[in-house]
Amino acid sequence: MSWLLIAQKDFEDVVRSRMVWSIVALYAVLMGIATMGANPDTLGGGEIEAVINMFMTLAGELLIPLIALMIGYMAIVGERQSGSLRMLFGLSHSRRDVFVGKLVSRLTLMSIVAVITCALVGVFTYVRFGSLPMATFAQFLGVTLVMAVTFTALAVSISAVSATRMQALGGALGSYVVFALLWHPLTAGVHYLLEGELAGLEPAGWYLFLQRLSPLTAYRQTVASVIDQYLWSMFGWPNIVEDIPPEEVTADALALTNRAGGELPVYLGDGVALLTLLAWIAIPAAVAYWAFERADLN
Repeated sequence: MSWLLIAQKDFEDVVRSRMVWSIVALYAVLMGIATMGANPDTLGGGEIEAVINMFMTLAGELLIPLIALMIGYMAIVGERQSGSLRMLFGLSHSRRDVFVGKLVSRLTLMSIVAVITCALVGVFTYVRFGSLPMATFAQFLGVTLVMAVTFTALAVSISAVSATRMQALGGALGSYVVFALLWHPLTAGVHYLLEGELAGLEPAGWYLFLQRLSPLTAYRQTVASVIDQYLWSMFGWPNIVEDIPPEEVTADALALTNRAGGELPVYLGDGVALLTLLAWIAIPAAVAYWAFERADLN
């Protein structure tokens, strides 16, 4: 269990990061203020739905993915640049031990951070409204935890294949920019190339599926299904990259069930969205481990 020793030591080191806990503390203050001002009548739905709606803006699409990338991007490349990898190999640790140990350590820390941030949502909801629907909250917590793990695994994978810290940082931030800002325009471009026109309000099913291959979109739409309420993307482009008149850009019109034209096909179901998140954990990690095993680390 050599990887376990690496995971324990790495966790002890990284858990001391003041930056991570400072960001969580700042989030707690902001989330507390936002929850006190949450108005179910304005946001639609019930109390927990209103708070989760605010959570998505503050943390779901910004704070948690960025913290996950920050926690993971230095996991291996930092040891590589400092020369510590040679020391680990000299102690009879294999490359597999290093990769698995670092991955487990960073996933554990990010899971704790995600649970804390979601727990704050529950506490603030209960304080503000006097109740907390546990079934809805548990589903929301589970999906958010998977999303946090997804971005952490992606960051550790980027770290494993990077030769320098700047490469790892660029890869981590670049992945967030692609998923948060560029995925929608890119998929709209694919639709235009294949169909000869921009996607409308009720596009082909494959286009909606392509959008959900982004982990952020898969996460957002799964949470929307949990609370039965459309969630606006922090960086939305529907009236710019799609052929949808501005007056028709409404929550009801953009709901997945409406855009898909009724009953959702299997490939647009919540189970497939969760599988998408899991795929973003497994595939990059497998590719990164394969590359790390064969890399020249001198």
